[in-house]
Amino acid sequence: RSRPSSSVCHSSRSRAHSRTMKASSVLALGLPVLTYGRLEFAGHRGGMSGHESFVPEHSKAAYALGASYGATFIEPDVISTKDGILMVMHGNELGRTSDISERPEFADRETTKTIDDGDGSGSSTITGWFSEDFTWEEISTLRLRSTLYDGKGPLDNIYGFLKFEEMMAYVSELSDMVGTTTFGVYPETKLSNYFASVGLPLEDKFMQAIANAGYCGYGAGSSFCRASLAAEGLGPIVLQSFCPESLVLLKNMTDLPTVSLINGGDDGIAKLSKDGETVDADLVALIATYADILALPTSFDEDFFADAVTAAQTTGMVVHAWVADDDAGLYSRLTDLGVEATFTNNMAYGKGALDMMELMEGQQAKGRSSV
Repeated sequence: RSRPSSSVCHSSRSRAHSRTMKASSVLALGLPVLTYGRLEFAGHRGGMSGHESFVPEHSKAAYALGASYGATFIEPDVISTKDGILMVMHGNELGRTSDISERPEFADRETTKTIDDGDGSGSSTITGWFSEDFTWEEISTLRLRSTLYDGKGPLDNIYGFLKFEEMMAYVSELSDMVGTTTFGVYPETKLSNYFASVGLPLEDKFMQAIANAGYCGYGAGSSFCRASLAAEGLGPIVLQSFCPESLVLLKNMTDLPTVSLINGGDDGIAKLSKDGETVDADLVALIATYADILALPTSFDEDFFADAVTAAQTTGMVVHAWVADDDAGLYSRLTDLGVEATFTNNMAYGKGALDMMELMEGQQAKGRSSV
């Protein structure tokens, strides 16, 4: 998921929605109940690895920093290795975020592939080194890098890739270390159609890892993982994908809440609109058959975004957004539009923006009461 432009911030028509969320729908999903005007945050790829960041994405550093700045959820992208080990990284090409291009023992593995993006936008042709061509033992020797600094960033070459199970265990450790917050996990089945096409389907192992971590449990003789059988002391978890097929599979495996991610391009609009301009209630209702939460891109026009929020809430779905970074006004606008959580690549900025917004609202309220 790449960072979209924030068109929600710029509209010719102001569209204010109630800031009072439907607490009953969120309680039913087992998600945190929001206070008035307060967005919850999902730390995107950790939450501290956005534009111009020196923190390698999906590293322990990104997770720890995102959590320390107030993330409710930590968001990992889940992919597969050649030997079927689930690991976390945004996309299956390893050269963008590691030192693999400098490893002579892997030089002959560089290749070009056409990959189904899994979000309805078609395929991408990419040259590099791909997770499905390497065993976990090989990948575990690589070191993570930020996407800047040419491998010379202050945290480059320190951290390694994490297995999905290791990532969830580390989030639990962070909760124990902080003591006052139990962090949630917001995992995505990344490129699920593609991995299925090369004989490495994600969903079964994805759910088994989640069950092993204690987020749901199997009754006697059952293959359905129920949230009511989860271990105590864990934070919330929501399961996301751009791919409807993946979400349908997950719905047949668990009653944990699922999130339908909507792409920011024309193909994303087509999932919500028949004419490309007007949100269609029937299309949104179809998404509600396999998703509890609709995650909309901030690149949508504000009016279209607002209408999609209304249509989703009418079906009972909760609405989240992706991605908010360094536009302070966006956080306030998302709350006004009825959004209850957002992904962010910069937890420090996002939390600061909301703190400032609440401070200003408090001062305005105090001023009105003194008149």
